[in-house]
Amino acid sequence: MKGFLRRYWLAVLVPCLALALASGLWSVPAYRQAARTVLLYPQVLMPLPGPLAALAGPEPRTETVTLQAGQPPQPFEADIYRPPGDSPRGALLVVIGAAPAARHDPRAVRLAQGVARNGIVVMMPVLPRLSRKVLSPEDVETVVQSFLYLRQQPYVDPQRVAILGFSVGEGIATAAAADPRIRDQVAALGSFGGYHDVRELIVSVATETILVDGQRRPWQPDPWAKEVLKTSLLYFVPDRRERDLLAAALDAGARVPAASLSPTASLVQAVLLERDPARAYELLSRAPPELARTLDALSPRNYLDDVRAEVFIVADRHDPLVPYSESLRLRDDLLARDKAVRYAEIAIFRHVNPRLEADPASFLADFVRLFLQTYALLGRLR
Repeated sequence: MKGFLRRYWLAVLVPCLALALASGLWSVPAYRQAARTVLLYPQVLMPLPGPLAALAGPEPRTETVTLQAGQPPQPFEADIYRPPGDSPRGALLVVIGAAPAARHDPRAVRLAQGVARNGIVVMMPVLPRLSRKVLSPEDVETVVQSFLYLRQQPYVDPQRVAILGFSVGEGIATAAAADPRIRDQVAALGSFGGYHDVRELIVSVATETILVDGQRRPWQPDPWAKEVLKTSLLYFVPDRRERDLLAAALDAGARVPAASLSPTASLVQAVLLERDPARAYELLSRAPPELARTLDALSPRNYLDDVRAEVFIVADRHDPLVPYSESLRLRDDLLARDKAVRYAEIAIFRHVNPRLEADPASFLADFVRLFLQTYALLGRLR
């Protein structure tokens, strides 16, 4: 980590700030905001040293609120990071992926603090299912209620509230952004390492292949992607006894006789054990109606007609959890529907984690792409 900072902070961050300061531009809001956007990225890696922390902006306030969503209403918590002062600010609603302790992850906390230092309110709700490694459309209501709450706060400008989804959280974020209660109020929609079609995502993770330019290519998913896929699909098996039976068998590398399982449980087991993409697609096409509706509800592609906001997409070419090809298809589908979309493809992350071994030239090129995308997104909220 220290080697990374020596190589890249000095090569990229310090010169940018020095140039702005030397040119006497720090007092100009646009240049000051650009410098603070640059400083956003190292904050995700580790706390900034004193002088840079001061340049990044004032320390934000933090608070935790308890809201309700669903039928019947169930409580959920959300962490809010606020810039000092009471004047209305733009706000960013962040939907984290399938990570049980995401709200306490130092990277997530520092990201929220960094954006708040940029003068933008950040809200990170705890999604009840996704925080338990389950991708479920039930969490969409949590995001909608979070958005409605955020817009009502006196310290938030209701015309400048965006939603940003990370990883599989992007699917939940997109569905929420298309909800008729809020779709005309969403200032922007962001996708970092997101996906387009949940069925294609299932096939990619299960068969360890991705679809690029009409051809299937080998792909090595991270074990966490396999775990989230298993947990999510098992969640949709109605009978708890079958869920427990399948979970034990899968963990042991065994197979439960299909004749002893319900149609949904049998299909879930078959998909999780399938390694042939064509066969996996065929299995999913025969999903029982309730499961098929759930898969439809989890696919961002089915909401794009109702998305009103400009969409900002960042894709990692070497993502081991959600293949970058999903972001490509998301971009292409949005363009085909004449939607406003900005796309940046980079290779300096592995999913949402920085790739520290990148060579300086590649790092700088991708850093510029990421900076421009971030600056544009945050610009909608300033």
